[in-house]
Amino acid sequence: MKLSSQIAPAFIHTFKSHKTHQIYKGGRGSTKTSMISLKIVYNCLTEDNCSVVVLRKHQNQLRKSVYKEIKRACSRMGLTEGIHYVSTVSPMEIKFLQNGNTIYFAGGDDFETVKGTIDENKLIKIVWFEELTGWDNSEDIDQIVATFTRGNNDWFMALYSYNPPKNKFSWINKWCESMRQRDDCLVSETDYRTVPIEWLGKLFIDEAERMKKFDNKRYRWIYLGEVIGMEGMIYNPELIQYVSEDYISKNNLRILYLDFSVDGGHQTSATSCGCYGLASDGCWYRLDTYYYSPNEKPKKKAPSELSRDIFNFEIAMIKKWKVGEDRETIDSAEGALRNQLYTDYGKKFNPVNKGKSKEELIDFSQEFLAKGKFRVLDNSNNKIFKKENENYMWKEGTVEKGKPEPDKTEKEFIGEEPYYNSWSNDYSYYYADHTQDEFQYWVKDNLSKLGIKE
Repeated sequence: MKLSSQIAPAFIHTFKSHKTHQIYKGGRGSTKTSMISLKIVYNCLTEDNCSVVVLRKHQNQLRKSVYKEIKRACSRMGLTEGIHYVSTVSPMEIKFLQNGNTIYFAGGDDFETVKGTIDENKLIKIVWFEELTGWDNSEDIDQIVATFTRGNNDWFMALYSYNPPKNKFSWINKWCESMRQRDDCLVSETDYRTVPIEWLGKLFIDEAERMKKFDNKRYRWIYLGEVIGMEGMIYNPELIQYVSEDYISKNNLRILYLDFSVDGGHQTSATSCGCYGLASDGCWYRLDTYYYSPNEKPKKKAPSELSRDIFNFEIAMIKKWKVGEDRETIDSAEGALRNQLYTDYGKKFNPVNKGKSKEELIDFSQEFLAKGKFRVLDNSNNKIFKKENENYMWKEGTVEKGKPEPDKTEKEFIGEEPYYNSWSNDYSYYYADHTQDEFQYWVKDNLSKLGIKE
């Protein structure tokens, strides 16, 4: 087998490097993960004393990612399981039969346990940190590298792979710039443009070109691996098309089915429910909004009243568009309203898994918007979505600290009429980020059907 037929041209000069620190960063589709897997298997085969530890932040992330990728690399190298190597999942290991070299898999949360299973007669020559962005800081990385460098007098490699965070103040971007100054460090920056087109496929290229057209800045981050920075405004309002209320009927479109998503409020926080519809043109539409804000009101709606309002809103949408509903989503932290909807109407709203961070939720929704397939009916109820979207900002100072947070401050409608919602039959004098939260929950709960990879 010719290695040049298995790795992208950009990696030819780094594949056999034994530099102590090797940072492989870049955009989606750069094939850096598959290259590193081949590099590890190659060294295990060609070196007599070379075992490996492969790490991700959490142990439960291993089996469907790096473990699967290493086995794929073995196959590409022409190796047959049971003849050339054996693999187990408990403990998670791959052992090469010709020399006993072993690849151990560990999560950052259990690598101490894995240390106890390592064969002391075989040196750990390679440590691979995959998806480095999942780690919290460089100190944890340094501790692990220091643990496994002991006993190596000739060479040792720490391999790091990741897609760069967009925020230049993120610890990993600052760490990389610092490591770049070291003479024992190699930094490789690649993207899909250096990979043969037939390896990626037409659908991948089409998706990249679509994002390049609709959101060039996000394209440069996701596909080219550039650190694009984080500006004050979280969403680019130009990516959302507001269309007339009769746009669907005028263009002879049909709504195929509906989704609903709820951000539940408390004593001062608003409750928002968005109605989303997939249309026959392949685009998603925000059809209408239920919104109720209790802020500075002496008498506030009880959960039973909110439950009734949302139920009536859903029934009205189903009757208006003459279709059924597919998915009902709610904030996982909102237990009271979720229980009330079930008690009153047997509604089983899905409590969305919010994932690792608010920034991740926002990233998913930004990726959806970059597809250019989201439109909002420009009706009076949806005006609150437009208002909150155009004023959705990062909280001052949080970007620079490397941990961006949205500004959730309740802001008063100043110099304009308060917002009136026909479904809650109530005025709101304040706005914040409630429609944005509910929009993010909807996206996160429907990644597969929206064409987004987790």
